Amino acid sequence: MKKLRKKLMWAGIAILAVFALVYSKTDVTLAGNESTRFAVVQAVGEQSVFHIENTAFKTVDRVVRDGHIYSDKPLPIGWTLGMLYKIPHQIFGLNFTENYYLSVYLVNLFFSGLINILLFVWMFRMFCRIPCGNLYLKFFLALGMSSGTWLLSYSVTLNNHTPAALGVLGLYVALDKFRRIPSVLAATAAGLAAGMVAACDLPSGAVFAVAATAGIFLLAPVAARRKLTGCCIAVGLVVGAGMAALNFVAYGTVVPLYVAGESGTFGLASHESVWKYVFDCLIGTRGLFSYQPFLLLVFPAVFTLWKGSRIADRIMLAAAAVLIVLYLAITVEYGGWAYGFRYLIPVIPVLWYWSGRWVLQEPLNRRRLLPAGGLAAVGVAAALVGSYMPFCVSYEAMRSPQGHFTRKIQSTFVGNLLSWSFETNPDSMLTRALFQRYGAENCWRFLHASASNRKDPEFLRRVVEGIRLWSSGQ
Repeated sequence: MKKLRKKLMWAGIAILAVFALVYSKTDVTLAGNESTRFAVVQAVGEQSVFHIENTAFKTVDRVVRDGHIYSDKPLPIGWTLGMLYKIPHQIFGLNFTENYYLSVYLVNLFFSGLINILLFVWMFRMFCRIPCGNLYLKFFLALGMSSGTWLLSYSVTLNNHTPAALGVLGLYVALDKFRRIPSVLAATAAGLAAGMVAACDLPSGAVFAVAATAGIFLLAPVAARRKLTGCCIAVGLVVGAGMAALNFVAYGTVVPLYVAGESGTFGLASHESVWKYVFDCLIGTRGLFSYQPFLLLVFPAVFTLWKGSRIADRIMLAAAAVLIVLYLAITVEYGGWAYGFRYLIPVIPVLWYWSGRWVLQEPLNRRRLLPAGGLAAVGVAAALVGSYMPFCVSYEAMRSPQGHFTRKIQSTFVGNLLSWSFETNPDSMLTRALFQRYGAENCWRFLHASASNRKDPEFLRRVVEGIRLWSSGQ
């Protein structure tokens, strides 16, 4: 059994590694999210500074402070990658000036690609601890998470959401370990995991820090409860202090620049239609469940498994639910130019694990297996479409002007599908069907913006030529 488990694990690693090798991006888009993080990597790794005005990356995600331009994103990911990038830069002379595409590719491959592999490995181990169900089913369930969700879509480029998801899954693993063997090491691991989530994404970190503390407190033996909970909190505070110190060294303030007097994505949301926003983010044009329908199985899972669930399972699911509500309440623009609703990527491992447990509860029940397989297959298709361009041209609610083409093409799935279909074969049935459905003018405008966003001269040339022929009536 152990040999089969290892073989399956390495098979999954190989599949995801091949995908990462082939599809990791060699350039950034104009959306700004990737370029601002890569700018920090270059500034730290090549120039040993934090300001980014002298890097190869231009971005709208920036803040001007004390005469310098800085990234407005939290620093831990960019700084860590920059310090690691110093090694090949100093030994081999790798740099973003002479080796631009190679450097971007290697960072994407060894960071984002590796994170998706680790997510699969940890989820496979979690499923293997469930007594019912065979190894093959557990393998496909774990692989399905890393290949049939936004985790795959964003695994091809630098981002903060998939590492946050890894931190959330790491916390789940730590709490499960603590449940079985309450120890200082497991409590420390829980605090560290929560701290890592916060280093990647502050709102997610705040929610799961509470989950980590509550989990250790409730699971700890009464005699050691204070000590073990204190260890968890202390490690989390150390990570937080490290983040504050890094910000102070970089900017002269202990808080991230997007918090320090800046306004933007977060705040008390004021929507054009709050119910439309909630609908779109959950089951509509940017939906957590419409893009990853396997996650819908979390609802029957809660209904059938909640009473028999362990404390850690309940706490993690409750934290995921709180984070979903929080992001629906404090955002207004669907995550900007990004595939799906990227802010909810950290909750995917929790929802997937609960959904998988429901499937494994009756592993021979075809009424569960067949729908689950179909839902997972839809997710794989949507995830692959997302990997074409994770930071894509997108509808941004009130930020998109009236009459803007993204108000007609609001689905990022449809937008990516249109761009991919046109680039692959502009005369295909799919391309023609999308043009007919959304209108030629809207499609041409969308394609022009998409080609510009990708910085692809050949793609842009074909779009411009198509617009010329269309406008002349040929």
